[in-house]
Amino acid sequence: ANLRAEMALVRKLASLGHAARNLAGIKVRQPLSEARFSVARAEERPVLEKYAGLLAAELNVKQVRSLESANEMVTYQLSPLPEQLGQKYKARFPAVREAILKLDSGAAGSILIAGDPIHVVVNDELLEIQPHEVEVRSEPGPGLAVASEGSYLAALNTDLTSELAREGLAREFVHRVQVLRKEAGLEISDRIHLYAQVSLDLAEALKFHREYIMGETLAVKLSLDQPPQGGPAKQIALNGEKGIVGIIAQED
Repeated sequence: ANLRAEMALVRKLASLGHAARNLAGIKVRQPLSEARFSVARAEERPVLEKYAGLLAAELNVKQVRSLESANEMVTYQLSPLPEQLGQKYKARFPAVREAILKLDSGAAGSILIAGDPIHVVVNDELLEIQPHEVEVRSEPGPGLAVASEGSYLAALNTDLTSELAREGLAREFVHRVQVLRKEAGLEISDRIHLYAQVSLDLAEALKFHREYIMGETLAVKLSLDQPPQGGPAKQIALNGEKGIVGIIAQED
């Protein structure tokens, strides 16, 4: 049962990580530097550490870390809801609203999102404000994509270094070559001579990740020039980089 609970948590965090990627419009093939997670309970943190490698591979990030609190990644805005609070407190609503807005929005937002009530003092009376009585809006910090569900939160660093951008181009290029292999009717084990006449940044990425690309596409040669006439070839455009890629099957 313990393992089942652990895997359920990992699946939840992975799906939040994917949701954050989708919100940012960044494909999984583009590696990112870091994913940070906030969990609901302290005892879930060791589970996150235990499966950090699995999450890093699933989300294609270089590092997975635990957040002490979601406040590090997002700012919260509190909106007291007039319908609920107005009915409950009637004429006192403006004073209650003001008391809520004076709270530390980060601390109060975290408590409400976790499903717990917050407390305010109005005219020397301690009032308990329920989660459904306040709307909590979260804003991700700069360079972050954030997705959350209750107290669980995933924050991905979306800033791309030139290394990460190159690696993303190389992975995307491999995907296009795999599609071309399939369209040309090659067997999975067929070796190829790979040709790519491409723009500057993509050429740099292909040189830098030559071994990875050749290994993934079963290329015995990779030539950065015009594909020969007659062989399977196609125009490609990856992240603004353009070119033509072609393959020639190699005889054993």
